[in-house]
Amino acid sequence: MGVVPKTPEELQIMRRAGEILQRTQEAMKAELHPGVTLKEINAIAEDTIRSHGAKPGFLGYQGFPASICGMINSEVVHGIPGGQKLRRGDLVSIDCGVIWKELFSDAAFSLVIGGGEAHPAREKFQQTVRQALLAGCDAARVGNHLSDIGHAIEQAVRRGGYSVCKEYTGHGLGYEMHEDPHVFNYGSRGQGMLLIEGMTIAIEPIIASGNPKCRILSDGWTVVTADGKDACQWEHCGVVTPDGLEIFA
Repeated sequence: MGVVPKTPEELQIMRRAGEILQRTQEAMKAELHPGVTLKEINAIAEDTIRSHGAKPGFLGYQGFPASICGMINSEVVHGIPGGQKLRRGDLVSIDCGVIWKELFSDAAFSLVIGGGEAHPAREKFQQTVRQALLAGCDAARVGNHLSDIGHAIEQAVRRGGYSVCKEYTGHGLGYEMHEDPHVFNYGSRGQGMLLIEGMTIAIEPIIASGNPKCRILSDGWTVVTADGKDACQWEHCGVVTPDGLEIFA
């Protein structure tokens, strides 16, 4: 399937899906403190999504057993939320999706449990990844090339002294959570397809603080850094415009 720009009506539905996801993120953030478990956060996310008449985008996706992916410290992506109690200073990334009227939103955030002062190095790391995401969103302009997004992300990550986990990418989204194109987090300027108005994409830097080599745990889902050092994920979804990405969530 090629890239199909969304209609104004479809974009309005996706904006609403994004609003519901933003409210879900706010509900999760309010409870992310020492002693809580990601299993409890998962329940909050699912309840919030369903209370707005929407469906969790992740639950059952290719067999995934939860409504969020929750990652702690060295976990990179696809973490199954469990019963481990979060500790002050943990770096947590949470990825979540919402389906509203058959269209998806998909976004992730990271934070340090107890606030940035609880672990300044992890706070610097996650803030750098967030700034890389915003640089990628700014590059998602009509007339730019797809690789301009990845180039902007990679430069911001490298300036911080971190590494891109290259096997994990952003993506198009709409009626499916993963549509064309792949949105890489690295690359040279001016390569790949031209960005056109109405393209809906998720920009998703997935970054290692050390070596970017990863491995999958025995649960078949959770990806961790091979060197045991921290990883971090931030993600926005939205639509390409002449001024950059209009962020839905």
